[in-house]
Amino acid sequence: MRWIPPWLAKAYATIYAEKGTDVFDFSEAGIILGIRDERPLAKTLARLKRLGHLTVRRDPVDPRRKLFRLIDPRSVTLALAIQSRAESSDLLEKLRAASGVLDYYVNGAYAAYQYHRYSAPGSVDVSVKAEQLPIWIALLSEKEVAISVDGVPAERPSSVNVRLHSDFQEDMLEHTKVIERIRYLSPELLIIKGLAQDRPSLEDALAILISQSRKLDLRRLLALSDAYNIDRYFGCVLDILNFESRKSLFGRSLIDRIFRKSNLQVKLDFPSKLSAEPLGEHYATISSKWNLRIHLSRAVVSKIVTDLVRA
Repeated sequence: MRWIPPWLAKAYATIYAEKGTDVFDFSEAGIILGIRDERPLAKTLARLKRLGHLTVRRDPVDPRRKLFRLIDPRSVTLALAIQSRAESSDLLEKLRAASGVLDYYVNGAYAAYQYHRYSAPGSVDVSVKAEQLPIWIALLSEKEVAISVDGVPAERPSSVNVRLHSDFQEDMLEHTKVIERIRYLSPELLIIKGLAQDRPSLEDALAILISQSRKLDLRRLLALSDAYNIDRYFGCVLDILNFESRKSLFGRSLIDRIFRKSNLQVKLDFPSKLSAEPLGEHYATISSKWNLRIHLSRAVVSKIVTDLVRA
């Protein structure tokens, strides 16, 4: 983002005096600004959005209708102050500049990529505080940046895609790691969230387990596995990775420890979201041991192992 020219600042101030941060539509904006021609009105609103002073979303009742909302002046000013600390308008530079000023952590596939460096994701997920969300929208807005907010997708994808989630939790900070002045969720938490919630994906969790097998905090992994109630899934995955890699990536004593504390009474599907998919017959012995119906594709697991271990 950057300072807007006087003519655009006048339009912003005029709308703000009338609407504040309330929602308005295209025709209402034309009435407020006294602009009858649709083209200059569309240009004005588009510039406000691109420069981080306006948000746009589709009407859930009528998708053809756009709804607009101004970012409040305080949030715009704070965003500009943070931008002034950044060395460039690059997304990562903005995240570095926001560290210590705004509360956030990067999660999802982009955070996982910091640890496995296997497959680069197409978007960056950032968890932020709900009350700081307008500042983030103002700060990150650029012509080449597409921003989605709390599951509401951006109008169109771009070369840089950011997904903001207002789900920041203070207690998660103990499970984060700062890399080059940017705060990411820890590899241990990403693994467990991948197994439990598929966020990041299970493939990302497997890639972290393989690439960081000698660096992971096993005590923390076990504690998180217990907290998320996925001991059985965790132990099963370790067995599968040992089996596919044809080596002991993970010690037998660790897997036995997980096995002893796992509740194996009820047969479950793993991953649960793939319960309709065929069973992975290649893992029949492991499936029987952990009392799971394993639906993992061996081709997917084998490729990750081949790329990260056998190569």
